Amino acid sequence: MTVLLVALMSISAATLRSHTLRRQNRERTLVVNSIKMWAERIHSYSYTDAYTQPGLSWSEAMLAAYGAGGTVGNTFNVLGLNPVPGQANMGTITLITDETQTDAALNIEAGMPRDLNGDQDAVDADVSADARMIPVLLTINWRGINRDSTESHVFYVMGF
Repeated sequence: MTVLLVALMSISAATLRSHTLRRQNRERTLVVNSIKMWAERIHSYSYTDAYTQPGLSWSEAMLAAYGAGGTVGNTFNVLGLNPVPGQANMGTITLITDETQTDAALNIEAGMPRDLNGDQDAVDADVSADARMIPVLLTINWRGINRDSTESHVFYVMGF
């Protein structure tokens, strides 16, 4: 009876761990797919629609679409995940227009500070009107199966 009980407890523990790993993998897959989708969407906008906004430069059009209060906005949700309590949205889009920011200050590895407007220096605190390249930071915070989790991805979009 003891041997049977030990075997049953081992199988139960393995089953619970397997279920937890499956849920964690599902969460991670949803996050990665969402980041890929938003990155593609932002890239697509930067290569096509950002050039068609009357009266706006490329960088101003990017900020008007994906900045705070923009036409698309700078927040999003991920279907299938639970938000961290107290947060309205899980995902944020940050367009970095301060070329003096450092990777350490941003808590990312993006090669910052960097000349974003092509004037051969990286000392401008705001290049939102004339940037030729914009670092984009996508961050997703969600309530995971075991704890609150965060995933970030940084990439560049370029205006030609």
